[in-house]
Amino acid sequence: MEFKSEAHKDAHETARACLFERFGDVNVRLADCCFVLEEGSALVYVRTFPIGDDRAAVEVFSYVLIDVQVTEHLRQFLLSYNLRLVIGAFGLIVHNTGKGDVLLTRTLLADCLDATELCSTVSAIARIADKLDDEMVAAFGGKTALGKLTERRPPDRSSIGGPIH
Repeated sequence: MEFKSEAHKDAHETARACLFERFGDVNVRLADCCFVLEEGSALVYVRTFPIGDDRAAVEVFSYVLIDVQVTEHLRQFLLSYNLRLVIGAFGLIVHNTGKGDVLLTRTLLADCLDATELCSTVSAIARIADKLDDEMVAAFGGKTALGKLTERRPPDRSSIGGPIH
């Protein structure tokens, strides 16, 4: 993996050490630039990225729904549910087909990253995504991420660009 800065490399190594220590070799896989963990029907991705030249962050995310028809009802559900979430928030990637992908995501600054916060975030995102994905498929259609993906690799996010910092 190519690192954009020393802070980016340090964040990656810290995340790697925390994840492998807490979840073990069997449960953590590396796919492209992400660590991947599976919880029930949810896949949780952990990726690091640089912020400028001397800072970095760790994003923990899960695709809750893929290929869902984007409706006003879905948008209202996601906005309302975001108010109830303590850790993380829903995001929506809308494709020009009118369909979209729903993510549950949380970003942590790497400057003060510790194993407890990272592992708690991974566990919370996994539990929430696993709990809600089947309910949301029943209510809105689409597919769970695990139901669609055969590879342990995150769907392409290049169309939405990188993080805003």
